[in-house]
Amino acid sequence: MSESIALLGYGRFGRALSGLLVEAGVPHRVHDPRQEAVPPELRAGSLAEAVGGASLVVLAMSVGAMRAVLQELRPHLTPAQTVLDVGSVKVRPVQVLASVLGRDIPWAGTHPLWGPASLARGDRPRRTVVCPNELHPEAARRARELFERLGCEVTEMTPDEHDALMSRTHVLTFFLAHGLMRAEAGKDLPFAPPSFQPLARLVEYARQEVPHLLGVVQSENPYGHDARVGLMDALTRLHLELEASRASGGHGAPEAIPTPPGLGELRERIDVLDREMVELLGRRARLVQQAARVKAEHGLPLPDLGREASLLEVRRQWASEEKVDVDAVEDVFRAVLRFSRRTPQD
Repeated sequence: MSESIALLGYGRFGRALSGLLVEAGVPHRVHDPRQEAVPPELRAGSLAEAVGGASLVVLAMSVGAMRAVLQELRPHLTPAQTVLDVGSVKVRPVQVLASVLGRDIPWAGTHPLWGPASLARGDRPRRTVVCPNELHPEAARRARELFERLGCEVTEMTPDEHDALMSRTHVLTFFLAHGLMRAEAGKDLPFAPPSFQPLARLVEYARQEVPHLLGVVQSENPYGHDARVGLMDALTRLHLELEASRASGGHGAPEAIPTPPGLGELRERIDVLDREMVELLGRRARLVQQAARVKAEHGLPLPDLGREASLLEVRRQWASEEKVDVDAVEDVFRAVLRFSRRTPQD
């Protein structure tokens, strides 16, 4: 493979990736706003200089910075180049890539499941997730070739599959690690039993890695909120069960608390609204099926990532106008989009 790389970003992960590229003999140029951190032999003076002549452009930056950088880059990119992101979440970065680059510039989302600490430990296997897209199938192949050259095992997943998986692993690990650190678990203990050792490793993990990634992992993953709530609900139920058992002397839970007046009626009204929502979802799914048939007849992509990005932005505006939680409404409509994709075709 004779790829040349433009690496945009030289933070902790950018430096780690650059080191692997050097080891693999892959030529690359680096641009970072803090240019003094970049070795002179790798340094590119501007974004345009970095991407000039590069076959792959790697965005090693925060999700929040991606759109502005891509918009600045867009006039300097050609269809012969491929743009990759390396973020630890995938749904939102892919939406940004689709909305800025669309079908004109090839792109793919990736997530290297390794970083400076795991490279220093020599952890194996070194895994990377690649998210193919129907607009640019060749982009995923080029991403796979690059990461395999860097010694990675590559797995292909959709952005939704990736973020759902990460919400049950990455998100909860960081959440627990940071919570344990704030609870001062194990602090100033003269000794600890072997059963505490896994928690001790989590606390150490929090000290080393979570401050850098906690915000991104928790806020940018659209499944993160539900994963945290599910964990907290499970822990709360466990706590209440133990308290009830303690209060009853270990002989079962005490009597259930009676339902307050008026709560039953409110629950019935909520059930009616939920039934209406299910009926509306069915009507929407049937319209999506009709739209899918029209797009298939005209050779248009399924799903249309650009359309989905625009749709979500409009729904966020509606939520703002109604003064309801904008991020929560976006999460609801992402779930609606997933539901529509899974609905069987006629």
